[in-house]
Amino acid sequence: MSASSSSADEATICDPIAFEVLSRLPAKSVVRFKSVCKHWLALASDPFFLSVHTRRNPLAVSGFLVQEIMSRQLSSFSVDGGASPVLPDPSLSSVYQVFAETRGFTVCQSCNGLLLCRSNWLLPSLILYIVNPTTMLYRQIPNPPTDIYPNKYHFMLAFDPSTSLQYRIACISSNIRTHILEPTAPEFHVEIFSSDTGAWELSRETVPRGRIMQQGVYWNGALNWITENGLLVSFDVDQQVVKTTRMPPRDHRGVMLYFGESRGHLHLIETVADAGGGVIDWLRFHVFEMGKDNPSWSLLYNVDLNGVRDVCPGRRSPLPGELVLRVFADWGIHAVPFFFARGGEGEDDKLYFTYPENIFCYNLVDGTCRNIFVLSPYARSLPPFLVIIHFLPFAHSLFSP
Repeated sequence: MSASSSSADEATICDPIAFEVLSRLPAKSVVRFKSVCKHWLALASDPFFLSVHTRRNPLAVSGFLVQEIMSRQLSSFSVDGGASPVLPDPSLSSVYQVFAETRGFTVCQSCNGLLLCRSNWLLPSLILYIVNPTTMLYRQIPNPPTDIYPNKYHFMLAFDPSTSLQYRIACISSNIRTHILEPTAPEFHVEIFSSDTGAWELSRETVPRGRIMQQGVYWNGALNWITENGLLVSFDVDQQVVKTTRMPPRDHRGVMLYFGESRGHLHLIETVADAGGGVIDWLRFHVFEMGKDNPSWSLLYNVDLNGVRDVCPGRRSPLPGELVLRVFADWGIHAVPFFFARGGEGEDDKLYFTYPENIFCYNLVDGTCRNIFVLSPYARSLPPFLVIIHFLPFAHSLFSP
């Protein structure tokens, strides 16, 4: 038995009240209380405590990370906005030190309290890290083998602590170099890294060909992505089985703006084309939803955000030639809305979007809109078409990668 486990057991036996109280507190509070004494530090780091804490504190979106690509500056804010720091290290400055020799890092994906980060400088090889932004603990991930399938695309993170404390990272592999998965390319293979084994494994399944249109989403035990030919591809990371589902009927003149998960539901947002002239109104769109028990899409909302001009006087609805922001998380598509939050019990559904250097929260039930964040002075000084950001939700978690 390790010294830390022994200390944790002793703390549990000697202070069961502390165990009961700390295990019911939010992760952000537990991180602060770890500095009270050595017993609490050991207790809050013990695997059994972490397991109990996870079961008693279902993960929910705590805030957002905003990474401005031009300046590589990273900031964070809570779901309700405000100036109080939502993370112990709001800019993840200690992570920048890890990537000091690779020109910084990019946050690729956020999944249930963990971040998948990669080096900006890819030579001589890509560097991958798993980071917990709440505890600032991190782990470097070995690169997948390149002997059989040397070309790697589309790294994705799969983690759900409510079912397992194991996390997986998947990537799509090929022995033919293609440009972002060309439609004419052959079928692709999936490789999976497991935190339990610390190694990559080649899946026996292949995935359908087709260019991937959106960043992958971990939902319902599977990694999900959308292809250019209108398929939702789902790769079950446990069973290693591939399933495909047709996307909802869509206007070919519309633009897909968002693909994500919230409170156990999968969501898709795309613009509504003007039936008169085919001109896209970037502030009018449909919100579709798919539930775990019903593998079909349903229309959840028809949204018109043109009223946001009342919040930002002088602003006009963005047109294709003068778009106000590029959301990098949507693979470079010029998009206004970029995160849909399903409301919990007693909460309304919300939409977070940019317009243009501000981030707003729009309540889809009562129609109210609040400005909750402003991008850095550097971003505001750039022409709108140069403002490119990563925007990712995160949840507070005590899990150690």
